[in-house]
Amino acid sequence: MKCNVLKPKRFFLVSLFSSAIFFSPLSSLAVSVQEVPNPRQQDGGWVSDMAGILSQQTEAQINQIISQLEAKNGTEIAVVTVPQTTPSASVKKFATELFNDWRIGKKGQDNGVLLLISVGDRRVEIETGYGVEAILPDAKVGNIIDTQIIPRFKKGDFEGGTLAGTKALVLILEGDRSSSANQPTDPNRENSSTNVDTTTDPPILWGFVAGGGILVLAITSAAFLRRRPQKILIAPEGRSRKLDGNYTFVCANCQQPMEKVDATTLESHLSKPEKIAQKLGSVRFEGWRCPNCSHKLTGSGFHIVAQESHSSRFKKCPHCQELTVTRTEQIVRPATQYNSGRRLITDECHSCAYHHQKEEIIPRLPPPPPPPPPSTWGGYSGGGFSGGGGGSFGGGSSGGGGAGGSW
Repeated sequence: MKCNVLKPKRFFLVSLFSSAIFFSPLSSLAVSVQEVPNPRQQDGGWVSDMAGILSQQTEAQINQIISQLEAKNGTEIAVVTVPQTTPSASVKKFATELFNDWRIGKKGQDNGVLLLISVGDRRVEIETGYGVEAILPDAKVGNIIDTQIIPRFKKGDFEGGTLAGTKALVLILEGDRSSSANQPTDPNRENSSTNVDTTTDPPILWGFVAGGGILVLAITSAAFLRRRPQKILIAPEGRSRKLDGNYTFVCANCQQPMEKVDATTLESHLSKPEKIAQKLGSVRFEGWRCPNCSHKLTGSGFHIVAQESHSSRFKKCPHCQELTVTRTEQIVRPATQYNSGRRLITDECHSCAYHHQKEEIIPRLPPPPPPPPPSTWGGYSGGGFSGGGGGSFGGGSSGGGGAGGSW
């Protein structure tokens, strides 16, 4: 929900600073809005998984529940995963541009929602159309992100978080919206209602405005604190492993900040599997030296920290004992509504000769939902997900409503 009533200079500066904190460098993994495949045009679905974090079964399940929602009341949800959004100014800006480029939601109702996951930015954004802001306000969107999505993403469970977030959105949007869904939305309507004359408004209104400003500032500050490096005590010499994150290390002996070891020195202390894992991106190795204690040490003189990727693409080799195995999947026989399918899974180590294959059964596809009964939903012309091609979203728009979160 947008509010243009109060824009104090200090809040503007805080917002500008927060934006600078979240700005990330250019990456070869980045995609533009125009490069994201429109799932409605590709196969008539609702999911565009560019980051490759969803299995075929999970994607089919998400398509099914969104199709059922659209059949019930015309609401459209797009679920998109991308490797990274830079050089876009922010993941939020990318989400708004993608939403309006695809025009998610029905024309005149603006009843669309976009769930965007940027894996490289470690950021989730849920963008809402004007027509769903009443039933799905920003605070409720933020609660879904904080309770259903982020906790699972922090554990590396991207499928579980994406599915749980989608189900939570659908549960709310399945509510009876018939009284408001048929009324065309006007982007200027909200702006006109927020042009408040301070000479006539009651003091209680300004109390709500001030309270809202404090709440936004608190949320912004909390997000900034989450981005600050986490201080961790480690021994001046040795090895340890952690999930990839934002850390700074302190010597457990003298409590002094440790200094990063240069890449050349670090690499000379890594084994062949470790070097390959670092090249694959499954593990990021760092060396940390205590300036006070290093001269007393008899080994390498520093501590090697291995930060493991959150990606489920990499597996530990039973021989090398490192994340040097990548998994590929090949559909031997696709599943249909009537028969299960078969998938060949191949695990291969990039450091040794380890090679393992196994077959998995792909469950039968769920049947499509029954065609919706005649209704008064304006612009509604589609049924459930059929797996076919063609089509597009219904012509909705967003003014930037919704919320986001980082993990």
